[in-house]
Amino acid sequence: MAAAAASVAYRNHAVVACTAASSTLFAVVEWRARRCHPRLPVACLENCDTGKPNDGSVFPGQHWRHGYRWFAGELEDTAAGSCSSPQIWRSGLRAPRWPGPNANAKEPCFTRAEVAACDGTGANGKILVTYRDGVYDVTDYVREHPGGEFLMRAAGGPVDPWWGYWMQHHVSPAVSVVLEWLRVGRLSDYLPLDDEEHVGGGFWAEEQLLESRAQSRLSSYRLTEMPYQSVTRCDALAVTYLTPRDVLFVRNHGPVPAVAEEDADDHTVSFCVGDEEVATISLLELRSRIKTVRVTSALQCSGNRAADNVIANGVEGNGFAGGDDEFIGLGMLGNICWGGFRLSDVLQALLPDSSSNARWCVEDLYVTFEGLDGFYSSTPFSHVIDRTTDCLLAIEMNGEPLSPDHGFPMRVVLPGVVGVRQVKWVSKITVGQLSDSPWVRHYYRDKPSMTPLHALPMNSVILSPEPGAMVAAGKTVVRAVGVAFSGGTGEEVVQVQVSADKGQTWQQARCRFDEVFSGDGAGSYRGWLRWEASVPLAPAQGLGCGGPLQELWCRVAGASGSLQPERSEQRGGYLYNGYHKVPIIRHHEVAVVPGRV
Repeated sequence: MAAAAASVAYRNHAVVACTAASSTLFAVVEWRARRCHPRLPVACLENCDTGKPNDGSVFPGQHWRHGYRWFAGELEDTAAGSCSSPQIWRSGLRAPRWPGPNANAKEPCFTRAEVAACDGTGANGKILVTYRDGVYDVTDYVREHPGGEFLMRAAGGPVDPWWGYWMQHHVSPAVSVVLEWLRVGRLSDYLPLDDEEHVGGGFWAEEQLLESRAQSRLSSYRLTEMPYQSVTRCDALAVTYLTPRDVLFVRNHGPVPAVAEEDADDHTVSFCVGDEEVATISLLELRSRIKTVRVTSALQCSGNRAADNVIANGVEGNGFAGGDDEFIGLGMLGNICWGGFRLSDVLQALLPDSSSNARWCVEDLYVTFEGLDGFYSSTPFSHVIDRTTDCLLAIEMNGEPLSPDHGFPMRVVLPGVVGVRQVKWVSKITVGQLSDSPWVRHYYRDKPSMTPLHALPMNSVILSPEPGAMVAAGKTVVRAVGVAFSGGTGEEVVQVQVSADKGQTWQQARCRFDEVFSGDGAGSYRGWLRWEASVPLAPAQGLGCGGPLQELWCRVAGASGSLQPERSEQRGGYLYNGYHKVPIIRHHEVAVVPGRV
């Protein structure tokens, strides 16, 4: 009887908590549930629905779905009636793939030669591409596609090899919708076995065995495996002032370039002014010519706290809605002591006129960083050349060489700037106009201004207790720990405040200023500040049928008197910095008497 009462009481606590108007807890529960089924380095079972052609009564793409499995072994037959190829090679690493829209018996047929003739150079300018057995007309869409230049490389042929590299196409839910809209026919000479060569697993095989990746999987929730994206767990972030190298979150856009440790000193970076290459220098030469410095700064993905943003602002106007990224918690954040070469020193040494640059007005200049993986992004030249911004070409993290996932052998570090601008595996640096990168012109833009994202806002988060933590009803104090940082505001963090009554009263937390290490920073400190507080809790009421939900809030104050806002704007889903609100569940501990039922 007592045991049954304990079970019922515990269940009621959860029911009341989940129905107590806490969308935060819903998001966390669902996100944690999804982490049990990560996108693994696996094959995608090509099992799309065989239902009726879309007549507009269903949303395009809603019947598409992935299936993920570990594949190993021989060539096998697929299930009868599958719309995929009749056989699948099941050895080695294979990537997930969209199955493609269902074929329509009435749609026109094209040969591969006919598709090849439509590469945009003909008199009619038509551009066709293929994906699996489908033919797609992208003549108009190529101007709208964020990576139109990349798409044109597939003109007249298959997009599969490109998508096998830029695997986000197989993760984004928008792709399935676009394919259905653009499909104009199917290939009459489609060869299923040839199609299997386009899976793309070969690009990704080597990185799966990285030692650093193994540690990342232990300390993180994985959003996707190809490309690898991880969100560090709160408990792993709370342990130390500096985030261990292999614990830091990972946000890749493509495969990790393979650079052997013994080849690191031979890695070269080319420097260009406009279209003209003016210098090339190796890592070994940089070591001999430029002084190395150490700078501590927080690194944060612009999509960090995306789940909080959805809760606060809804999904309208949110670019993360509908995909896995909307479940990102606070773990795309870390604090690192970076070692490397000050970018202002490097540019002035290799581009002697870079400080004044008579060719253009400095305010109109940008520095475009390009990585070995093909990713490239731009940052204002005036920011990079300013010594007080502490921008680096980094080669170390916390005294260790960069890990492959974090840009080995060299990456860009821009303290206080969004992570997407801090290009990894950097191999080319260009001073000139704003680049045509899709990650500048289309993605990672502030809304509604539509300017490229740049500075991080001031922010603070609670690392413990975690959302949904069970706290005994009789407990009068809970210990909270977290971090705060100034981002790119240039302000000094002077205070963190915590509330257990939804902002009616605030208590000042103890900030651990004593452990801050600025290193050789020439400007303001842009690392994080750890804080802790013993927060009084009001007596829990109404526990007869479950436990009420209570929230811990935190906010940070800057030296100028600025405060972290209770709710920040939508901004397309990026850079949420509203109060961090952590729901906790108050519960009675039910004593179970042995031997009684």
